[in-house]
Amino acid sequence: MDQKSAVLVMNAGSSSLKFALFVAASDECIGRGSITGIGTKAVFVAKGPGFDGKTLPQVDDENCTSPSEGARLLLEWLDVIMPDMNLIGVGHRVVHGGDLGKHTIVRPYILAYLKTLIPLAPLHQPFNLDIIEFLQQIRPSVPQVACFDTAFHTTMPNIQTRFALPRIWHDKGVRRYGFHGLSYEFIAGRIKDLSPNSYQGKTLVMHLGNGASMCAMEGGLSFSTTMGFSVIDGLIMGTRPGALDPGVILYFLREAKLDEPAIERMLYHDSGLRGVSGISNDMSVLLASDNPHAREAIDLFCLRITKDAGGLISLMGGTDAIVFTGGMGENSGEIRAQILNSLAWLGVTYDMEKNVSLAHGEEAMISLPDSKIQIWVIPTNEEVVISRHTHAVLTAKH
Repeated sequence: MDQKSAVLVMNAGSSSLKFALFVAASDECIGRGSITGIGTKAVFVAKGPGFDGKTLPQVDDENCTSPSEGARLLLEWLDVIMPDMNLIGVGHRVVHGGDLGKHTIVRPYILAYLKTLIPLAPLHQPFNLDIIEFLQQIRPSVPQVACFDTAFHTTMPNIQTRFALPRIWHDKGVRRYGFHGLSYEFIAGRIKDLSPNSYQGKTLVMHLGNGASMCAMEGGLSFSTTMGFSVIDGLIMGTRPGALDPGVILYFLREAKLDEPAIERMLYHDSGLRGVSGISNDMSVLLASDNPHAREAIDLFCLRITKDAGGLISLMGGTDAIVFTGGMGENSGEIRAQILNSLAWLGVTYDMEKNVSLAHGEEAMISLPDSKIQIWVIPTNEEVVISRHTHAVLTAKH
């Protein structure tokens, strides 16, 4: 396979398309970018060794009305700027893989099964699959690989996946799956390199972004996680409430007379940081605000993390390291400090100055030498994980 062979990684949302291009069989990134504001005011951004200096395609409300149309423009642009490139495959982030524990080439029966999981991840799954179907039509000769956010958590013990519901429902798939697995897999690999003892022992990883969860790892494998059956569960998120008394849903149905679409919108779009603050789901906006509701949202966010961190650490019988990743985990020293201060009972001590002075994208250990637990800040890279799996799946079939 020559150096011109490449793997394209895509992550489609409702109004955006993120992409990255990698040299096949390596972690070398040719370039990455995104098309955002699709359907309103589309913006195409691309950076990297292979993209810098190239004229970017023009996107507007006529030629880029959907992420799929964005994918068409992207591929046409790559054909122009890299005419000798051999695109061996496209790897996709697919949030929910259900019972599929391994990343796989997308075949008709795989796609049909993944569509049955749309109700479990309505914010992500339909858009992940739409882009796959579109590419099957316009580039049928290019194989596509689905990489699942749920796959990393298939190592969880069965007891960690159960709800206390009649057994028939567990057998029908109503169980805890866990998400953010591509991110957790990358972090596990970095911890293996940075702190082998922690990797071989017990690690708590906090993926804190607009979507947020935590994962308890033993020996680099998922042991338990805060997200469950759907991406609503667990920690408070940008617009999602996290763990919620199911009686609240019954109340909405019976007493408030809300219908299913209204409840779904509340749970996926109007809750979490946005709902509590009444201002924004952007943590940087809330941290800059003097509105007491903003402060309450921040404190509630950190409180839930503290509570669930204690539970996961207890299940593991302790932890050797805590890792912060995701948008907030990587970039907000203030949030890291508030969480770490609440976990001081674990014997955590950290360099306060280093914590707040980390550069964007910097990887660092911020715990002090006398800390009983290592504290790491590690930027995640889901795209490289998808590229690796895509190449591995495509070469394994031969």
